[in-house]
Amino acid sequence: MTRYLLKRVAQAVAVLLAITATTFGLFYAVPSDPAQIACGPQCDSAQLAAVRTSMGLDQPVVSQFTDYVGGIVTGRTIADVDGTPIPCPAPCLGYSYTLHQPVLDAIEDRLPVTVSIAVGALAVILVLGVGSGLVAALRRGTATDRLLSGFNLLGASVQIYFLGYMLLLLLVYSTGLFDPPAYVPFTDRPARWALGLILPWLVLGFVNAAVFARLTRSQMLEAMHHGYVRTARAKGLGTVRVHLKYTARGAAGPLVQLLGLEVGALFGGAFITETVFGLGGIGKLAVDAVNGNDLPTVVGTVLLAAFFVVVFVALADLVVAWLDPRVRLA
Repeated sequence: MTRYLLKRVAQAVAVLLAITATTFGLFYAVPSDPAQIACGPQCDSAQLAAVRTSMGLDQPVVSQFTDYVGGIVTGRTIADVDGTPIPCPAPCLGYSYTLHQPVLDAIEDRLPVTVSIAVGALAVILVLGVGSGLVAALRRGTATDRLLSGFNLLGASVQIYFLGYMLLLLLVYSTGLFDPPAYVPFTDRPARWALGLILPWLVLGFVNAAVFARLTRSQMLEAMHHGYVRTARAKGLGTVRVHLKYTARGAAGPLVQLLGLEVGALFGGAFITETVFGLGGIGKLAVDAVNGNDLPTVVGTVLLAAFFVVVFVALADLVVAWLDPRVRLA
């Protein structure tokens, strides 16, 4: 198991380095000049040259990339547009000349919103997706199975922005049953925290639950025909115990891997959901950075999202290896 763990850690580090190099290349793939954006439209050629020097854009690309990676590991000092040194401790993801603060500070300010959305949406996904998939598998071929399949088909077909705006129109602006979604820190008012995020939770959870429901149903039906499940039944074990102890564990591998990918994506930022509901999370920060050509923030948020995905996928692989020894032995 230790060897498998070290192998997965090495793979995760290699993937993150590759993503870092790719996202850093965004500076040179877009037509906009980062120095011009930071300096503003009123800059003359001398001011623009000074800003380009202070941002390090006059250095070779390899040197800039090395400084960027080094800043993530050890931190670095970044010059403001006027040459003022700005300390950027590790992990330094760059400096936003639009927000006038380090990118990591901007992310930290908005991370609680994204984490709150991710946790609530994940709970909805597990209850609706995995729960309905289990029931559909156990009631295969019945009216319940068909009803749940239709419900999940609806979730797979609808788009977040459509469902989000419809719920806002019907439940907030037309009937007033809910207040407009807003983030309140959990430590301040837990009840208000939940009420302010219930609509984003339902929308994001309902749309993503369909994939989990279909996968849960298919994996459960496949696991029911495995030899060890038939042996457990032949020994006289109860139906509930057989399904919870044997069938569910046999079907858990693909579900855990999908869950790791989903959790990583949710923690990386629910871009559309935060934009639809006007919540200032990491996803909204990334969208605003794209619209404002804030390239350091774009790169920083992309790296953070990739980090969450890679880490949670690696953790999911470790859980699968624990559940099924054949994975790590392979």
